[in-house]
Amino acid sequence: MSGPVMTRSGPPEALVVHPDGQPVRAATVDDAEAVAALVHAAYRGEESHEGWTTEVGLVAGSRTDADTVRALVEAPDSLVLLAEDDEGALACCHLTRHDGHAYLGMFAVRPGHQGQGIGRRVLDAASLWARAWGVPDLRLSVLDQRHELIAWYERRDFVLTGESEPFGATAEIGRPLREGLTLLTMSRPVRLED
Repeated sequence: MSGPVMTRSGPPEALVVHPDGQPVRAATVDDAEAVAALVHAAYRGEESHEGWTTEVGLVAGSRTDADTVRALVEAPDSLVLLAEDDEGALACCHLTRHDGHAYLGMFAVRPGHQGQGIGRRVLDAASLWARAWGVPDLRLSVLDQRHELIAWYERRDFVLTGESEPFGATAEIGRPLREGLTLLTMSRPVRLED
């Protein structure tokens, strides 16, 4: 099996990554509706019960919307990575460069397709971008109640940093359904999967 390959067909925003043959590209504003629907389906929608990333019972409301995704796509030092199949948006994540590291968020795989290595390939693509940005690490936040998700990231060499913050109720991320929800920060050195 070959490692991830980066190809350029234009400016950096057009970079396409092929980790293990699965194309992962930078999303455009035209993809915003599909990305928002995918993220909602994976975390808060009825379909989220098919996968293991559901936040149902922890957080209510929309996880994101198309306007927010468009803003992320157009923001400096920010991109949304997208993998697709014949049915449309398959997996995505938001990657931003901030304070000397790359921050990964909005990481979603279509329910029913989780556990097939698609998330790992998108994570590989994010690592390639982070390496191209010249940052030393990739960071993310995860709800403290999501033990299976924390374990998944740990199997991919992320470690808890000891940093945390209360989950904030904003229009962009939803309303907590439990008191005391906390976001834990995890980090791993930027590297490529073999």
